Amino acid sequence: MRTTSMILAAAGLFAAAFTILPAHALDIRDLPIAKAPETCPHEGPGFLRFTPGGPCTRISGRVRAEAGTPVPARPGAGLDGAARGVVSGSGRVAIDTRTETGYGPARAYIRLGTSH
Repeated sequence: MRTTSMILAAAGLFAAAFTILPAHALDIRDLPIAKAPETCPHEGPGFLRFTPGGPCTRISGRVRAEAGTPVPARPGAGLDGAARGVVSGSGRVAIDTRTETGYGPARAYIRLGTSH
């Protein structure tokens, strides 16, 4: 009985602690309005500036996925001759960032990808 009364007392204290704090509803009018990124036509198509006066960035990439069932004579077929499913995929993402500095243009480029 002692354990049960301790659990009930802890639950009562927990409930009392959260009933003292007032609840505040979130008003959507109080949220900051985010500006849309501006384009950088002097850098080429697809470049955007996310912060005023910041670098121009282009994010690009591709995704490829394949799924199918090979014919039994191809690799992937089991010893019993039954065809097994084949699933493969590949993808690539590239980030190109350009900015003007006191020494001239600066560029950072990274490309990450996989292939099958």
